[in-house]
Amino acid sequence: MTSELLIREMTIEDVPEQARIRYASFGWFISSVAQQEVWWRTTRPEARVQRLLALRDGRAVGCAVGGFNISTSEPGASYVQVEVHPDHRGRGVGTALYERIEEHLRAIGARRVRAYATEDPADQRWAETRGYTQGAHDRYARLDTAQLPPVPPLPSGVTTVSLREAGPKTVYDLDLAASVDEPGDMSFDGIPFDTWLGRYWDSPDQQLDVGTVVLVDGVAACATFLEANLELGKGVSTGTCTLREYRGRGLAKIAKSVALRKAAQAGIHTAVTCNDYTNVPMIAVNDWLGYQPFASEYAYLKQLAD
Repeated sequence: MTSELLIREMTIEDVPEQARIRYASFGWFISSVAQQEVWWRTTRPEARVQRLLALRDGRAVGCAVGGFNISTSEPGASYVQVEVHPDHRGRGVGTALYERIEEHLRAIGARRVRAYATEDPADQRWAETRGYTQGAHDRYARLDTAQLPPVPPLPSGVTTVSLREAGPKTVYDLDLAASVDEPGDMSFDGIPFDTWLGRYWDSPDQQLDVGTVVLVDGVAACATFLEANLELGKGVSTGTCTLREYRGRGLAKIAKSVALRKAAQAGIHTAVTCNDYTNVPMIAVNDWLGYQPFASEYAYLKQLAD
């Protein structure tokens, strides 16, 4: 006898259950529950986000989130995430969640929606069956922070400081200026400073003493960010950015070399990173550091309206 599936609006009290589903679903997902609660609290009202939880016999088995992508200037750009616990896939949970979210996206005027699918062919077929076409391809890789190559020699005039030492405004300005040409299917056009401060700088997983800024003659030219779930001893690089005029000088290699050593000293034994496969220079840096690919993910896109 098949038990009834209940779908209801999520509340922030449901985040631990959402986290449990995410940990089971994605080998690269390590964000703490506290971090995920910050994502919830710092979501801006204009994103018009809907969050749903699917329960079977009172147990959370899936969740979905959808709304506008407000970090791009593309009109009507939106996103959807559907996550079903591996033990409950193939039983209509994802479909029931997705249909509700797509209805919401159409109602708020979304035009183009982006979702993600893992390298599992079943995930990709699921997206394609719902009218999505494959887009950008991301690589996930990880390394043991106890096994790193030597830090490259620092050229004359080059020094490093932590994110905390550099300060939030310096890091924000660098992040904003250097990230606008990040590869992907939707442009990144920045977020307001107050949102960035609450969502990233002040987040519980952000390692302000591990993340590193490279200064060239006193100019903040490159930075690398690392968030960590210290209970798991795992960290994830959430971005490495270099100002255009300073690229090609090996600054990202210096920044990540220094940061990963500090991560090891902080008890972070495993570091995960993600790169668009077209970002050849950053992949080369990560390969040199010793990252080993272990999974990949595809963006999937669907046009809802002109």
